[in-house]
Amino acid sequence: MNADIGEVWNDMNDRLTNFVIGKVNDSELTKDIVQDVFLKVFSKNDTLKQKDKLISWIYQITRNEIINHFRNVDFYNPSIVIEEEEFNENKLTSELAECVRPVINSLPQKYKEALILSDIENIPQKEIAERLNISYSGLKSRVQRGRAMLKSTCEQCCDISTDVYGDILDYNPKKIYEK
Repeated sequence: MNADIGEVWNDMNDRLTNFVIGKVNDSELTKDIVQDVFLKVFSKNDTLKQKDKLISWIYQITRNEIINHFRNVDFYNPSIVIEEEEFNENKLTSELAECVRPVINSLPQKYKEALILSDIENIPQKEIAERLNISYSGLKSRVQRGRAMLKSTCEQCCDISTDVYGDILDYNPKKIYEK
């Protein structure tokens, strides 16, 4: 498990640093908080019950460390609010969506349009069907086929971990070795 944490930490260090600096606006303090997060993650990794929730767990520890910092310095700024939603899996889904936008754009027009409206712009499918002047079931088919095409293409270049609901837990580019 420690090797997994080391790999995840290397992958996440920059993301956590950027997140923390956005909240505390102090580069030295950011380094301290990120280091404290790493120490807690490494020392308490055996307490994690669901190993597939490692990234969410790290984000939770990061949020708690930021809150603890502000508690310890007797400083309260109501404009600094750390929402639970900032760390949920939808953030990874949105992040990955931006990475795969060129892949989406390479899909046939009818699938591309259905996916962008449904999955990126989050427009209800009934509304999209009306806009495109097609049946609701026809739109659902387009979205499902577009997702299947997109998934197939993405699986060729990335390892994507999802939960039982299909929400993205983590993704990593596949390593391609040249001969």
